Amino acid sequence: MKNPTLRRVLVVTTVVGATLGGGIAVAAWTSSGSGTAGAKAGTAAAPTTGAVDTSAITTGLLYPGIDGNALIRITNPNPYPVKVTDIAANGTATVSGNSGTCAGNTVTWNVKQPNTVLAAGATSTITVTGAVTMATTAPDGCQGAAYSLPVTVTVVSQ
Repeated sequence: MKNPTLRRVLVVTTVVGATLGGGIAVAAWTSSGSGTAGAKAGTAAAPTTGAVDTSAITTGLLYPGIDGNALIRITNPNPYPVKVTDIAANGTATVSGNSGTCAGNTVTWNVKQPNTVLAAGATSTITVTGAVTMATTAPDGCQGAAYSLPVTVTVVSQ
């Protein structure tokens, strides 16, 4: 291009066009507002225990005045992990398989805080060591008995 005026016009037009184009890009519409965000807390579901009932089953051998272990199957129905903080008696034991007369109150539950963690939706069978004690006055009819103890399980979210 030999004409300097034409060249200047093209350069100026290009610069002005680029500037206006950039201005349009910067001039995009923006908006903001305020309001309230909503959320709703879920409700904790109670853990379930036992296969069908809410019981702990004695394991090992019990003798008058001696502590024994208990097995308890706990299910966490929640969508988050929980920690078992307490297992407490919730009534009198039922007795089966005994050789004679034997009352459920011949065994007592010892307060236990196992601090077992259960994953979300998990089921676990835990052994609670030393959880039951047979009374020193248990009659001979309690020999060979199996005890099922109703319990309440307390959990906290993790």
